[in-house]
Amino acid sequence: DEEGREFPAWEVKKAGIIFKSHSNKKHNGELPILAITQDQGTIFRDSLDKEIKSSEASVKSYKIVEPGDFIISLRSFQGGIEYSEIKGICSPAYTILKPQIDIVPTFFKYYFKKESFISRLSATVIGIREGKQISYEAFSGLKLFLPSLPEQQKIADFLSALDRKIGYAKEQLEQMQRFKKGLLQQMFV
Repeated sequence: DEEGREFPAWEVKKAGIIFKSHSNKKHNGELPILAITQDQGTIFRDSLDKEIKSSEASVKSYKIVEPGDFIISLRSFQGGIEYSEIKGICSPAYTILKPQIDIVPTFFKYYFKKESFISRLSATVIGIREGKQISYEAFSGLKLFLPSLPEQQKIADFLSALDRKIGYAKEQLEQMQRFKKGLLQQMFV
């Protein structure tokens, strides 16, 4: 910790103690529709390259997603559980998870993307082929490691800093590739 002492031992708690399934459909259909993606997380659906139509009646059955919610999608067994930083609505096919105890959401955002967690999650899959789904009941029985709040924060901050550095390095690489492309075009004019 900040004083050089060891953090407390991590607890092990069932996911159902930390997260509860939540289904709030009290909206008038005017909230933005969200897409739950493995590569971009929770985003506004209209920012996707493809157009998806929904009837007014089906939109009224959609669930409200709040910032800080986690979403179990149909393909969570392949890429983990998604985190939302935005408010909107999503299909009732998704399971919305709300924290029931104090947590650092960013810690769990990373935790739910760990390969070892995804492997354990995939063992709970129901169905065959494309229709595979993870039920809340199956998820709630999973044992999760739970560090103290200060340690969750420290881990989340460290991983977020690494992500920022990776993003900066990717941007530098893209700039160098554009520069190289420009040089090559000038060489052969």
